[in-house]
Amino acid sequence: MNPEQNRRQCAVCEESEPSFIHTVSNSGVFRRLCTDCLLREHREIFCPVCVDLFNGCLPPDDGITCVNCPSIAHRSCSPPPSSFAASSSSVTSFTCPTCSDPNFSFFPKSHVPSSGNGTDGSGTLLDEKSAKALVAASKIAVVSMTDAAAMLKEEAVKKILDAKMAKMRAKDALGNLQDIVLRQKDSENSNPNKRKNSDR
Repeated sequence: MNPEQNRRQCAVCEESEPSFIHTVSNSGVFRRLCTDCLLREHREIFCPVCVDLFNGCLPPDDGITCVNCPSIAHRSCSPPPSSFAASSSSVTSFTCPTCSDPNFSFFPKSHVPSSGNGTDGSGTLLDEKSAKALVAASKIAVVSMTDAAAMLKEEAVKKILDAKMAKMRAKDALGNLQDIVLRQKDSENSNPNKRKNSDR
């Protein structure tokens, strides 16, 4: 993560003041994403229509994949096929909201002026759809950071073990060196003529 980056700026859309910012880890790289960009980058793990996260694997007969991206929607959430599509193909085609509408957003990018009750305190109006999107994004971020913490812990434990092994090898090497020095001294003491010749 760039330390000079605005702490509130999204790393993808570069929105400087998103309503919410989430920290996630991708292959050890920490990034801050707004709610909309976070959901767009993880669209294969939730239904893009009802924004419910998939807990585990989605049953093949209960989901339909977008023709343009990895998004998977519940069949009950996807729009019913037209009569022509139903008669021409046994497989229902589905285009997720993100692919079908370039202006689609799971969550407002910027602060929306507050207009009374029902706000989150930051000025963003939270309807049911936005609230579900925020909850989904927050859960994804929690899982991402939990996994990152586990990986960092595992890496730290490995480094500690490596350091202990290196310390043991250094201790053994020092002991071997001391043994060599002692044997050399014993050899010189037992053969003084050899020592005199070496001093000449």
